[in-house]
Amino acid sequence: MMRVGRFVSALALIALLAGCAGAADNAASGASGYATVPPDQLVRRLATVYASPTPDADAVRQTQIAIRPTVDIRPAVLTPTPTIYIGIFLGVENADGGLPVIDPARYQGTLSAAVVPLDATRSAGACTIPVDPIFGASWTSNTDAVAAIRCPIEGAQSYVGTAQIFERGAMYFVPSGAIWSIAIAGGGGPYWFVPQAPPDQLSEVAPPDGLRLPQLGFGAVWRGVAGVRDALGFARTDETASSLTVQRFENGTLILDSSAGQVFVLVGPAQSGTAFGPY
Repeated sequence: MMRVGRFVSALALIALLAGCAGAADNAASGASGYATVPPDQLVRRLATVYASPTPDADAVRQTQIAIRPTVDIRPAVLTPTPTIYIGIFLGVENADGGLPVIDPARYQGTLSAAVVPLDATRSAGACTIPVDPIFGASWTSNTDAVAAIRCPIEGAQSYVGTAQIFERGAMYFVPSGAIWSIAIAGGGGPYWFVPQAPPDQLSEVAPPDGLRLPQLGFGAVWRGVAGVRDALGFARTDETASSLTVQRFENGTLILDSSAGQVFVLVGPAQSGTAFGPY
């Protein structure tokens, strides 16, 4: 009986130790969240990577075509027209290999003409800005005046101004204050231009019978601008309203007195010069 009891006690001790070991394993397993596997029981598996074959040139071309975006080509709205080139035109070198030869006559009427010749080639048809047809063609019969006046620099301007006829010429006024004094003797003579009348000197001169003294702005110019009084003489008419058309040129001005039906060609600087006409 003593041996049996010791044997049972030994078995109970072994069971107790086994139970403690199992509890310790279970505690470790619960702490990590998964069951531990001894290293000698791990199974190794190899993954095989698949490499696709290299596409040939035709396959690459088909892929490029498939991913190319579609372009929406719309029809042109504007009709193409030739572009006018405005710049500096250079000719060929001269025989000595020097600087280029520029022929300004080939480019008259453009911004590229380096020199403006005073000849008849600067006629109305060769200018960038045309001469207004309201002036007619009678004045163009004077080729010297046409050549000297050159080309228009602006369009014609129409005014309701005033005019006064003198013994040897006329005076014209426009609402801006500008006054032209034109002396005509045998188709030509001097002229004077002022943008505003000068202060009137108010000197009294007794006019001959049948003639008049100019008044206001005309009188101030007549008395205050040197040469005007001697060139024009006394007034033959009173100052009256007149329809005027003025066009400025590179070297002068055209003035049309529609009330009298005559055109004056004024050649020279803005202040003074030579008048041709009336036409």
